[in-house]
Amino acid sequence: MKFSKNWLQDYIVETLPSDEVIEVALNKKAFEVEETLNIAEGIQATYGDTVFDIKVLPNRAHDALGHHGMSYELCASLGLTFNKEKEVKDDQSYYDKSVANVSVAIEDARMCTRFMSVRIDNVVVGESPKWLKERLAAIGQRSINNIVDITNYVQFSLNKPMHAYDARSIKGTLVARLAKKGEELLTLDDKHLTLDEHTLVIADDEKVLGLAGIKGGKYSGIQSDTTSIILESANFNPVLIRKTAERYGIKTDASKRFENGIANNLVIEGLHMTANMVHALCGSAHKGEVTDIYPKKDTPYYVGISKKELNDILGTSYDDSLIKKTLEQLSFPYEVIVPHDYITTLYPTLIGAGYKKPSSMREDAPHLFSCSSLVSYLYKGIWMPSLSIDKYVFSKKITESELRFGDLIFANTGEGKIRFESEEFLRGTHVKEGVDHVGVYLGGGDVLHATKVQGMVVKENLEAFKQGRMIVGFGRVCDDLNEERYVVRVPSVRLDVRIKEDLAEEIGRVIGYDKLTPVLPKLASVGVLPRVTHYENSVREILFAHGFSEVITYSFGDVGEVTLVKGLADDKEKLRASLGNGVLGALTRNLYNAPLLGKKTIKIFEFGNVFTGGKEVKHLSLALDDGGKKSNFTEEVEMILAEIKRTLSVSSIECDTVSVKPYVIEIDFDTLIASLPDPTTYEAPTFASLPTITYKTVSPYPFISRDIAMWVPASVTWESILTLCDQVGNPLVARVDLFDTFSKEIKEIDTTSPDGFTLQRKTSYAFRLVFQSYEKTLTDEEVNTHMEAYYTLFKESGYEIR
Repeated sequence: MKFSKNWLQDYIVETLPSDEVIEVALNKKAFEVEETLNIAEGIQATYGDTVFDIKVLPNRAHDALGHHGMSYELCASLGLTFNKEKEVKDDQSYYDKSVANVSVAIEDARMCTRFMSVRIDNVVVGESPKWLKERLAAIGQRSINNIVDITNYVQFSLNKPMHAYDARSIKGTLVARLAKKGEELLTLDDKHLTLDEHTLVIADDEKVLGLAGIKGGKYSGIQSDTTSIILESANFNPVLIRKTAERYGIKTDASKRFENGIANNLVIEGLHMTANMVHALCGSAHKGEVTDIYPKKDTPYYVGISKKELNDILGTSYDDSLIKKTLEQLSFPYEVIVPHDYITTLYPTLIGAGYKKPSSMREDAPHLFSCSSLVSYLYKGIWMPSLSIDKYVFSKKITESELRFGDLIFANTGEGKIRFESEEFLRGTHVKEGVDHVGVYLGGGDVLHATKVQGMVVKENLEAFKQGRMIVGFGRVCDDLNEERYVVRVPSVRLDVRIKEDLAEEIGRVIGYDKLTPVLPKLASVGVLPRVTHYENSVREILFAHGFSEVITYSFGDVGEVTLVKGLADDKEKLRASLGNGVLGALTRNLYNAPLLGKKTIKIFEFGNVFTGGKEVKHLSLALDDGGKKSNFTEEVEMILAEIKRTLSVSSIECDTVSVKPYVIEIDFDTLIASLPDPTTYEAPTFASLPTITYKTVSPYPFISRDIAMWVPASVTWESILTLCDQVGNPLVARVDLFDTFSKEIKEIDTTSPDGFTLQRKTSYAFRLVFQSYEKTLTDEEVNTHMEAYYTLFKESGYEIR
């Protein structure tokens, strides 16, 4: 988006520095300045201007696609002061109760989160003043008339798209609703649209007025003789706006903002700023009562972080004074709290509050709570998921004997809706006992929880809490509740700041990533391999020595306990609970390619993480197959397992047999090495049994093999046969492999012998030629033609093809 320096200056107290300083600050700390254009005095602007073309990515489209938000960013990056006098206020000086109210409705609060409107009479439509036309021209916007220009000015100031209707064209109630199939709309740019029932529109009692959040209709637009206008200021579902814009091929400045999401408070700010500007340009204008439909009101969002967490995330050693200064530069209101003290002070005031399930902290706290919302309310500035079962999956598991103040106790009440898998945090993770209730341990054997049975928040002893409930487990969400935390009241427009990592990123970038000093990670034992890697390498040595190859397969598949929120593909929507499926697939593919690999038996293994029982654990899988020629590989595998036991000094190895034909077993490697000591010295793996590794491009085309068996004199070696094959020099031959050889005496006709024959010892070589092209798929006919050269050469050498 293009930003005018003069426009930005309006929002900042101090004089902005040079263009170069602004460019450097934004490039280093926030955005990418793609171009800087100087507008000369007297050409397009009275006082000259500089226009910055700044690339704003979707994560900051919530606030920074307007001069107001970009000015806040410059204040944070350059240590400047935002001009509070420019904040929008509701000017009641031109209110007139005789002006008719506007009737507004929302069909579904999930599609339109807030809808405001006001009527303004005695408007004079005409040319915009020079300053307004220059401001819009500087950022590439064409002036249309004063009313439309005002709505555009507000959009590029506040990042809030606005729309104005000619009041004469509105019949009845303004409503945000889904279109009826077949309804039609003629847009402002004369595009005829036939709408479907998935399209969100603004309509009145008789017709569709425009595509909500995208573009208005022609017949309700501002005309030269318009004297009364109705302002629309609303907020819409981002996904719905994006899909609608794509469906009709209409991308606008408004749709760009709505599809990335904006804050609901911009709805009221946009309305008041627009109305105030209309009054400023049309002195005789007066407005009526503002209509505000706001189904689910927003409340402040808090994010907390401790100094230790901040420095651990950034790898820094920032002190409190620098952290506080940076938060103030960001205009992030904050308080410093000690969670233990905060909970201790707060919880007595909540005892007796009513029970409501489901409940919303935004609307119901501190008067009504569910068990889960009560916990979240107490833990101000410490993020955790909403539902009880997700809190269980999220928390660090502890035992009852380890309970301390602030820990959580999870239960299954046996009544109502019991959830057996997570829905928000690690979605799809199974909890076989089921969870539907949670309480906070207060120490001294007491528990605080919101209970349906008593209909309120109660404090009772742990034994009473257990009555009628199955205790599922105990969890800890914060290791140190006595550590001070910075709890930030996130500005409503900053929809991108929701967790402590977001807060750390904001502080780090404003201080300057260029000021970070690289440091080596703290290692418990310098130069010593992690224990899992150490023992993995010991097992690898054994498996490589037995002819195994290591494979790495997908962690994603169509079978598993944990479902991804956004799967990679239809067959990759779950995290694997075992290695079996992936290893079996690799075994099948490698067995098919055995001739190309020169293998009779495929032996592979995999070390990989699996996701089961709410945990991520390391498994080992071994797999062998020779196409069914051998009945089983039990004896060979048992020998290998015995060697692993001796090497690791473990008494037994428990393994699951995934398949007998092919032979596949799986071992819980974390459990196998759980009792083994940590390594104290570095032992470099030798992998001495591995052959020299070479790399080459794999052909995407299939191979074809041909087998030859022939008699040769006993003195002829296999190496000499290979030499003959090389003489043919066929570039399509990928490999030549001997698979059978034997010798015997053969009668040959000899007229000089009394018996008419002599015995000659000959050798039979049976070998395979594998053909493969890097350019195309070979046919049988082509390969047969290539084989003739080999047959001819062998016959000329006096060998007998069998």
